[in-house]
Amino acid sequence: MSAARAEPTHAFLRACRRLPVDRVPVWMMRQAGRYQASYRAVRQKVGFLELCHSPELIAQVTVAPIDEFGFDAAILFSDILVHLPSMGLDLSFEKGEKGKGDGGPRIANPVRTRADVDALRVPDPARDLPYVAEGIRAIRRDLQGRVPLIGFVGGPFTVASYAVEGGSQGFTRLKTMLYADAPAARALFDKLTEAAVVQLRAQVEAGAEAVQVFESWLGELGREDLEEFSFPYLRRIAEAVRPLGVPAILFSTGTSTHLEPMSRLGYDVLSIDWRIPLAEARARAPGVALQGNLDATLLLGPREKLLERTRSLLEAGTRAPGYIFNLGHGITPATPPENVKAVVDAVHAYGARGA
Repeated sequence: MSAARAEPTHAFLRACRRLPVDRVPVWMMRQAGRYQASYRAVRQKVGFLELCHSPELIAQVTVAPIDEFGFDAAILFSDILVHLPSMGLDLSFEKGEKGKGDGGPRIANPVRTRADVDALRVPDPARDLPYVAEGIRAIRRDLQGRVPLIGFVGGPFTVASYAVEGGSQGFTRLKTMLYADAPAARALFDKLTEAAVVQLRAQVEAGAEAVQVFESWLGELGREDLEEFSFPYLRRIAEAVRPLGVPAILFSTGTSTHLEPMSRLGYDVLSIDWRIPLAEARARAPGVALQGNLDATLLLGPREKLLERTRSLLEAGTRAPGYIFNLGHGITPATPPENVKAVVDAVHAYGARGA
């Protein structure tokens, strides 16, 4: 695919490229999830992985937030670990507390040695993950061009944390591997980087119009370790996406002290958490668009404070082109849907002042 494409018309894609927009685009991470009655109705009938494997249900839950709240972008409903079984890992999702909701991921045969790393296979998306591409095509049909579709993968460090720890169990074993067996760690990151690249290529070929790399736990690493064990792999992913001609977004948390080097990794957009003011982030990463960074907890609190903070972010974000309103992390299950709608409406009413 060629990078030479016509100038985008959708506000979200234009903001990714730091082009003028007629209004600030807004979407929210985990905008398809348990806070929605429509999503809960689906999950009463199917398990989480069954949902992720069904193109029809992927399309249904991906498009529902666009219909219900008017977001300016849709994001593929899937999971950052969905490819791990095709790599040779035994992945399951346990039930949440009292059998309700989505429990955490569990990997029965975690990666602990160099032999475990060498046994991993890089997935073939067409053979191993056909439901993802089919889901993307179904989403595009249902969206009918109303908003762009974002594809995504997990970043190498974040995916490795689950693969090595055996689930959501911290980072001790993975960080110990970095120091005790750096060659094995680098080999693991090489494979996970290649897995991310082949997935993103397949998603764009199927119709994704932007991509996001969820490197959620990157804040666990200090600068020295980022330079050795993360940034080279994230840069390779950005370089692989660039010829595809779609914007690339890098999301992480706890990385406010690393914005300068992160802005040089080759991504079009940095999605930042709530720990840094937007104005400061803009000053430290002037060459990229910014996405963020409302604290999702504000969606649980008083409407007046929520809208006050929303307006403050809009005023800071629109002082230069290239701003996408989002959260600093995902929507939590207890979020009142009416608060989500109130934020979307407030962003749209604000327009593009200063952009």
